This record gives sequence, C-alpha cells and structure tokens, in this order.
Amino acid sequence: MTEGTHLSEPSPDAVIVDRGYRKYEGLRTGPRGTMLAIIKDGFRRVTGLRRKARRKVLPWFLIILALTTMVILVGIHWATSNTPADLVELPKNGEYFDIISIVALLFSALAIPELLVPDRAQGTLNVYFSRPLTVDRYLSAKALAIVTVLMAFYLVPQFLFHLGLAAVSDEGFLSYLAGNLDVLWKVPAVALVYVAVHGAVASTIAAFLPRVGAAAGVFLGSMLIFNLIAAFFQEATNFPGARYASLFAFEQHPRVVRDWVFGIDTVNYLPTRAGFEPVVSLAVAAVLVAIATIAVRWQYKRSA
Repeated sequence: MTEGTHLSEPSPDAVIVDRGYRKYEGLRTGPRGTMLAIIKDGFRRVTGLRRKARRKVLPWFLIILALTTMVILVGIHWATSNTPADLVELPKNGEYFDIISIVALLFSALAIPELLVPDRAQGTLNVYFSRPLTVDRYLSAKALAIVTVLMAFYLVPQFLFHLGLAAVSDEGFLSYLAGNLDVLWKVPAVALVYVAVHGAVASTIAAFLPRVGAAAGVFLGSMLIFNLIAAFFQEATNFPGARYASLFAFEQHPRVVRDWVFGIDTVNYLPTRAGFEPVVSLAVAAVLVAIATIAVRWQYKRSA
C-alpha cells in the first residue's frame, strides 16, 4: 500500500444477514407451463392489458367497432321486422363476414406483429431459449396465441349477432336457433380460413421486419397490392396462364370460401371469374400456412 492510501472503514450501521440458500418450492410446470405463459402474455400484449393506456386505445377501438357494427345490424333487423322479406334483404351471418373481416384485417395488422416482433427486436429470445423451451415450442405457443385471439375476434361478434337475430326474429328465439344450427359450424369454419390467410401473410412479414409499425404497414399494403396485381394480369393482359394470377388475390380467397360454405352469392371474385373452384381457395390458404410455417421457423432457428 502506498503512502497516503487509506482504506474506508465499514459503516457502523452495516448489517450482514446470512439467509442461506432457499430452493424454489412452487409448482414446476415445465415447458407446457412456459408455453401457457407465452400465450397469456400474447393476449395481454394484443389487448393492452397491464400496459400503458396508449397501448389499449387501438385494439379496444377495433374491438368496440366490431361489436358496434353487430349491434347496428341487429337494430336494423329489428326496425325492419315488419317489412315484407321480398322488399328488403338484410345481411345475416354470412354477409356479416364482409364487415367483420375488414375490422379483423386491421386487428391482425396490429396483433400479429405485436406478438412476434418485440421479443426479437428487444433481444429476449436468448432468455426464452436458455430455458427448456425449444424454438418449435416457442413458435407453437405464439401460433396458438395468434389463432386464439383472432378467432375470438371473429366468433364473439358473430355469435352475439346470431343471438341478436334470434331475439328479433318473428319465429321466436328458440325456433330461430333450432332452425339455424348450421351456423354453429359454418361460422367457425369460415373464420378459420380468414385467420389462416391473414395470419400466414402477417406472420411471414412480421418474422423478417424489426418494427411493429413497419410490419403492420407492409402487411396491409401487400394485401391491397396483391389484389391489384392479380386483377391487372387477369383483366388487362392476354398471355397464356394469366388466370393463375388470380390466385395471388389472397384477401379474396376467404370470401370465396365464405360464399361456398353459406351458399350465398355476393361478389364475383377474381378466383371465381378465372374459373377456379372454392376448393382451390382452400388449397391456397393451406399453402400460405405451410410457407409461413417454413419461413418463420427458419428465421427463428437462425436467430436462436
């Protein structure tokens, strides 16, 4: 020790407490518990629960908007209940998808990047993968969160709408429900196709972009641009095979399936005009999910 160097004396108030080693004695849930925690966290992220107020504004605005459109349609059905059916044809569950799907498209643009981007952008993936949680389990939990949240966004307003139609029906509440039991499988089936297409495209984009806002904007822009490109090649060109360009109108494939399942005729969509059967639209949805699975898994395996 050199001259002039002094050691600081310990404070007389300092206290050293030996608490010993205490092992964790709670319930060990393992990888399944971790996956469940990821799903719960994803739900909170999307809805803004336990987050700042500004994080709640947009998701709850879209949720309220979806429910408001349902209430308005039920009100219109009630107001025109005494009008002869041949004079007015109001939308029911099948046509309601045209309204709810637009709001759900915006909700998907918000929810999916919010579920996928932050963990990667903030560098928390290494924390997840340092535990007994594989990339596949992590992505499975994220996929379940996406499907659960988006399906709920479709199903809750749809089934409330169904109950509202039963309440104002001249047939009576129970008679209407008994006579329209097919809605119980048709609505979830069609909603699943919407979720598959929107979820696949949005997840693929969100897996490769570092910002939530950028991923949301690219997703919305791509859905519009692909429709325009498909329409241009199908209608403005005459080269052989131009009809196959209609398959890139991704946003229209769930609508084609909706018309097929509900047996309604709304719009002559591009794939239909090109001569493709609804089963082709189902195949496109399956291919998009497969591409998204491969691309997202490759990206996260590379980042792990």
